[in-house]
Amino acid sequence: MDCDLLNLWQDASPENPLLHNSQYDKLIYQSQLGISSPENHAGSSAIPQGPPRNNNLQAGEVITKIEDIFESLLDCIINEKKCLVLHIKSRGNNRRQTIDAATGAIRNTENVETKEITFPGKTQKEAWKFAALLRILELSHEALVTGIVTTKRDIYYRDPDLFIKQAIVDRYIDDLAFTLNIPRDALNIVATAKGLLSGSLHIHKHDGQTIDCSSENEGILVPNTKDISHLSFPPCNWILVIEKEATFRTLSTTHHARTSRTGPGLLITAKGYPDIATRALLHLLSETPGCPPIYVLTDYDPHGISILSTYAHGSASLAHQNDGLAVPNLRWLGVKLESATGTQHREDRDGGEVPGILALTKRDRRLGRSMLMRHPAMGEGGEEEWRRELQCMLFLNLKAEIQVLGGGERLGRWVEGGIGGWDKGDGGV
Repeated sequence: MDCDLLNLWQDASPENPLLHNSQYDKLIYQSQLGISSPENHAGSSAIPQGPPRNNNLQAGEVITKIEDIFESLLDCIINEKKCLVLHIKSRGNNRRQTIDAATGAIRNTENVETKEITFPGKTQKEAWKFAALLRILELSHEALVTGIVTTKRDIYYRDPDLFIKQAIVDRYIDDLAFTLNIPRDALNIVATAKGLLSGSLHIHKHDGQTIDCSSENEGILVPNTKDISHLSFPPCNWILVIEKEATFRTLSTTHHARTSRTGPGLLITAKGYPDIATRALLHLLSETPGCPPIYVLTDYDPHGISILSTYAHGSASLAHQNDGLAVPNLRWLGVKLESATGTQHREDRDGGEVPGILALTKRDRRLGRSMLMRHPAMGEGGEEEWRRELQCMLFLNLKAEIQVLGGGERLGRWVEGGIGGWDKGDGGV
């Protein structure tokens, strides 16, 4: 008889433990005793709190699930069962998806498929997959028990001969989190921080530390939201999320967040496609009372619109986490067709060379067509402006990088004009 771990993962919980009267019950009980109510931070814009939930309690639940898996594996070996089956939920993005009207997040509308990985494996590849998944569970268990948060990169370098490449670790960690129905950081595994902040924001952490995001011109690394106690805004009139690190640094080193004619603001970049840490922080900012309008500045190409959509509605591959990551009320500042083509006429007047408009590559066109056909935000009743700009982009076969707007003071003036124009009802530039 096969030992099916899918039911073990789903059923394991503090209320219904699989190992009764064990040391794991004590761990959950001790964690429950540590639950405390959120602190009341007077005079600051605090993150809205749901029902009190202690991080140690969540860690205890995940530890129980992982230990039950290994207990079952051991039982199958001792009892000479035929084989052990891991059912891993598929995160494939080919399923039909829609945008939730209440949250603005992308949701799966079809039943989630599962794939079986057995031990002993039917093939050498299947046996390797089984070993890789169990190794990740082992390292996650170690991180949870010790209370030390580890990174996906650290996981890879703990056993590079087994994992072969970083992308495999990344995929399997997300697959396991999806199967266990928990966010990835509940495994105590996070991605290496890459996002940067600069401007009017104070981040107050649980350890008592306060981060002033205006203290470094080079930017402050985006922290893990689990470490944040609450947020507070000094005077802050706007938040600008920028696709490219180079553009972020141009505005940051010229002190744009402090000297802008539109008032003080906050600059954020994820250095390209947004990572979970940056998206999670942006979501928390958007949910915080008193949060100013959030604008997004991307390249004028299909990848730029894809980045915009990921911030606004989430990603297809992590649809199960999108509710806590999406920011549907953000504003697309640009670059759009009108502003991209308009810069060409200012080249002689302003002096200096302005980067030109480029033709779309085959990869660009393939992504653009795919988004128009499949992305839920591009459907009827979705983001009409995004769809129109993407259609124009494909029809004219052109794209433009943010640099087409210019650099230094000229870029700063363009951003000021875009934010100021939106406030006047022009809807960006």
